[in-house]
Amino acid sequence: MERVSGVGGEAGLGTGADGGGAGTDGRVPVTLSIPAERDYVVLVRSAAGHLGVRAGFSMAEMGDWRLAVDEACGLLLLPDEVDATGEELDCVFRLGPAGLALTVSAEARPGSKPQVGGFGWSLLAALVDDLQWAEEEGRVRVDIVKRAAGTGAPGPDGTARAGVR
Repeated sequence: MERVSGVGGEAGLGTGADGGGAGTDGRVPVTLSIPAERDYVVLVRSAAGHLGVRAGFSMAEMGDWRLAVDEACGLLLLPDEVDATGEELDCVFRLGPAGLALTVSAEARPGSKPQVGGFGWSLLAALVDDLQWAEEEGRVRVDIVKRAAGTGAPGPDGTARAGVR
């Protein structure tokens, strides 16, 4: 497995391709499989927005999160980025006490990888707190994490704390 890391791992947010079962906080991951076509990414952005509300993101954080989700999907759909061969793009969101994580993956030709250091990757790195990619078992995946600001993080019961609108 080849991996490039952004900022670093995030406690409280599971990332990676395991995707199965409930997270450490008991929440079940939200999984979407869409056709590997740009027109369907709007569905993933919509889910990202709804989950961002649950994570307690501010309006600015929400804008960054939705753009980051769009860019992560785009990295796997653009032919000059990753040579995806599959017909589906798999997306797994994980809501944790610290914010949100997303794993986007697709079948790809061996040796496929995002253009780390390219414009798309640099934009994505500026929008999230953690950014990684990996190639394994005929799939390429991109993992992103966005933490909620201090007062915007969800409380223990998953609801937004006072002061968050």
